Amino acid sequence: MKNNNFIIKKENIKTAKLLILTCALSLNTVFAQENKVNDDTQKAYEMPRTQVIQISNSETDTLNRLYIKLPKGYEKNTDLEYPVIYFTFPKEYIEILSAVTEILIEDVIIVGLTWSKGINFGNLDSYVNFLRNDAFKVIENNYRADANRRTYFGYSAGALVGAYILSKHPNTFKNFILGSPALAVDHEVIQKIYEIESTTAEERKKLNANVFISYGILEEKDTPHFEKFITMLKSINDESLTLQHIVVEGDHQTSSPMTAIRSIYWLSDLIKE
Repeated sequence: MKNNNFIIKKENIKTAKLLILTCALSLNTVFAQENKVNDDTQKAYEMPRTQVIQISNSETDTLNRLYIKLPKGYEKNTDLEYPVIYFTFPKEYIEILSAVTEILIEDVIIVGLTWSKGINFGNLDSYVNFLRNDAFKVIENNYRADANRRTYFGYSAGALVGAYILSKHPNTFKNFILGSPALAVDHEVIQKIYEIESTTAEERKKLNANVFISYGILEEKDTPHFEKFITMLKSINDESLTLQHIVVEGDHQTSSPMTAIRSIYWLSDLIKE
């Protein structure tokens, strides 16, 4: 009975943290606007334990930036290996992911990925090569990063890239967070994603992944595309795949912050296993 009480209390604490975080992020915009109005002095802001480094794409010889945020206690906990969340569009998402992970996970490295020059939807295989041959090696050779606990976070176009990596390059990441993936675009990348349906179970590589998919309740126009992708993942009957999908408040733009919160809440239990 004591153990059950402990589990319930622990879950209540976690839920309370989630509610506090939601309120804090909602108020953050108000405070930021007030500070901008009341303070005419522009002050440089640096996020603690964060650095931006340039690395070379060994395939194209172009430069790419990595935005790396280390967790509290990283320097002291030298015996720990940390899971890593890789995410696209770092300038847009580093602040919210930093806030959410510090409250809900704590012991995790987050790495923002910018696009290499020349990378687009037409050559995503080249982007995957960059991740595997360059980005992962830099992070895992220079930081105490656990190669078996990589997570991909993407929203909209970034989520479309994640869907492609999941279907065409299994075992690149263990966990995928795909928020409102841009599956309605008329591009051959969409066709390639759905090619997995035409393969037999024997031909198909196991996906070996945990997948979180979300979209906004007001995204009625794109909902059929989201549901089609979810149905496809379910239909391939891959026992190595676990799937969680939810509908959050808002449209394509306003559902983004809630996707970050709900997905990291989902991820927090997975990466501790």
